Amino acid sequence: MSFFINKLAVIGVGLIGGSLASSLREQGLVGEVVGVARRRNTLETARAMGVIDHGTVSAVEGVAGANFVLVSTPVCSIVPTVKDFAPALAKGAVVTDAGSVKGSIVRRCEELMPEGASFVGGHPIAGREHSGVAASFPSLYQGSRTILTPTKRTRPQAMELVRLVWEAAGSTVETMDPDHHDRVLAATSHLPHLMAYNIVNTLSDLEDDIRGEVFRYAASGFRDFTRIASSDPTMWRDICLENRDAILDVLARFRDDLDKLTKRVKEGDADGLFGIFARSKSTRDRIMEENKKKTVAPQGTPEQGAKA
Repeated sequence: MSFFINKLAVIGVGLIGGSLASSLREQGLVGEVVGVARRRNTLETARAMGVIDHGTVSAVEGVAGANFVLVSTPVCSIVPTVKDFAPALAKGAVVTDAGSVKGSIVRRCEELMPEGASFVGGHPIAGREHSGVAASFPSLYQGSRTILTPTKRTRPQAMELVRLVWEAAGSTVETMDPDHHDRVLAATSHLPHLMAYNIVNTLSDLEDDIRGEVFRYAASGFRDFTRIASSDPTMWRDICLENRDAILDVLARFRDDLDKLTKRVKEGDADGLFGIFARSKSTRDRIMEENKKKTVAPQGTPEQGAKA
C-alpha cells in the first residue's frame, strides 16, 4: 500500500475504530495510534489489547498532530465531536467518519474543517451484534464494502487516502452521493433492524404463558432474523433521529405492503399469498446470486447502482 499514517486518532474506540486500527497496525501502515473515549476503562482495555498506544478522554488532545482521524461515535455525536476538535486539527489532516447516516452529517462536518484540513464521509458496512473495543479484531473488514460519500468540496488527495485505508483493511470501496446513501441504507439496513426490534417487542408483549412458549420453541430462523435486535440501542436511536425522513418513507412503504399481506390472509386469498411469497423468493434468490458474483469480482469493482 502506498501510504503510511504517522499518527492515527480514533475518536470512539470500539468495534469499528478498534478493528481498523488493529488492521493497520498488523500491516505496519501506521505509526502512533491514540484512542479517545469517554470511559477510561475502555482506553485501558484498548491499550491492553494493543489496539492503541495511549488514550485520552479529550478529543482535542487526541487529534493534536494526527494526520488521519476516524470518528466512530454514535451518529448523533459525530457533528458535536468534530466541532469540538476541529480547531485543533493539524494542517493537512484528513478526517473521516464511520456513521451509517451521511447527508446532513457530511455537509455540517465539511463546514467545520479549518483551512488545510479535509473531511470525507465514510460508512464501513461491517460489524457484529456485539459492540465495544473488546469485540474488535483486525480482519473485521475482510470481504466487506465501505461507502465513501464525497461532495464537490472533497479534496482528491483526501479521498484517495481514505480509500487506500479502507482497502488496506480488506474492504471494497465504493462511492455514493450522501443523500442517496441515506435512502439506500434506510431500506437495506435501517428497516431490517427496526423490524427485528419490533418483532421481539411484539412477542415480549404477549401474555406470560404464551410468551414463554414462543421463546422456548423459537427456531433457528427466528434467532437468525432477530440477531440484529441485540445491536446497541443507543446507536439505533441515533440513526432513527438522524435519518428520520428516509426511514419514515421506507416504513410507509413497508406498512402498505404489510396491509396488502394482511388483506390476503384475512380473505384467504391463496393465489394472492402465493404470489407475494413467490415474488419475494425470486427477488432474494436473484439478489443473492448477483452479490455472489460481485464478491468474486476484482477489488474495487463498483456495486451496480452506486453513484461514482
